[in-house]
Amino acid sequence: MKRRQLLKYLPAALTVTSLQPLISHAETAFERYKRQQEAGVERIKSEWKRYRKNYLMAYRDYRRKLNKVWAKPELSGKTRWVEYDKDLHTKRVVDFKHNEVRISFANMQEAELSEQQIRQQFEKIIRASIGEAYGKDPVLTQAAGKQPPQTMESVAQISEDDMRALLAEARRQQQTTRKGDVVTVTIPLKTDALPKRAQSYLPAVQQAANKWNVPVPLVLAIMQTESSFNPMARSHIPAFGLMQIVPGSAGRDASKHAYGKERLLSGRELFQPNTNIELGCAYLNLLDTRYLKAVKDPKSRLFCAIAAYNTGAGNVARAFTGNTSVSSAAKHINRMTSTQVYAHLRKNLKYEEARNYLYKVTQAMPTYQA
Repeated sequence: MKRRQLLKYLPAALTVTSLQPLISHAETAFERYKRQQEAGVERIKSEWKRYRKNYLMAYRDYRRKLNKVWAKPELSGKTRWVEYDKDLHTKRVVDFKHNEVRISFANMQEAELSEQQIRQQFEKIIRASIGEAYGKDPVLTQAAGKQPPQTMESVAQISEDDMRALLAEARRQQQTTRKGDVVTVTIPLKTDALPKRAQSYLPAVQQAANKWNVPVPLVLAIMQTESSFNPMARSHIPAFGLMQIVPGSAGRDASKHAYGKERLLSGRELFQPNTNIELGCAYLNLLDTRYLKAVKDPKSRLFCAIAAYNTGAGNVARAFTGNTSVSSAAKHINRMTSTQVYAHLRKNLKYEEARNYLYKVTQAMPTYQA
């Protein structure tokens, strides 16, 4: 209906001027929606800054306390889980990368240490669940939420049947430090410990990988590279769990992709193996089907996705064009063979860590083909 015809049938009191508030109201509603969306993003960004600040502060505070007892304090990282007794004089470490357990006693002579003490400390390690380990960690409980993950899965994944044989291989070493004498007992784990740890997570990996259409060997290779299958893995960023999810970046993207809503995930959630694996697979799918979809060759796209998992899709694009536009980079990538793409990434990714990461993951993948 034309404008003049419409005005003809409207009541006299309802003029063009009186229609203006209706139009303005519609515009205001749209603007309000837009502001709410922007406010939600800003709120999550603000929460992440506060979250990260609290985490780093808790980390520094705990390290200061440890400095009073230990000359070289050791804290949990990507490939090691570290736990102290309440008095901080006994330290238990599961080193997933070097495949060993270390138990250290501060202010003690080797002659004072009994086999029973070693056994007791080793039992604490093999019986500790992820939930218990989280609850005893002052950095996590202060910064990442006091409620522990709802899982009773063992952190170290050492069976009690293996305990006696492993203890028989234990080595003792006494060291004099500026804080006093320290006795360390090193217990080497079985040579097949890494494949066994991978095997224990295989059902969860297969389920998530099938759901998100990503290769199982890729997921396992990333887990090995990121954490050596340490379920309590964390980094200074901080990133959490088996696949090292960063709550403020990949975690937000993956949660929106997986759950339909962008969220700032807590450390408690990310230390649950099934949740961590699910989100890691969702993020790999996001890289493959959305962020890097302009890359045509599947193998080239795989190499780019591996690098992007570590350093971001923008930095992958920068390696080819000098800017963060993936669509521009794809034009260059699509003119190259997958072998050339791999070589180019290994040479031109900005950060050495990312260059090495691509190598480690691709080298690990054949191990898990079976």
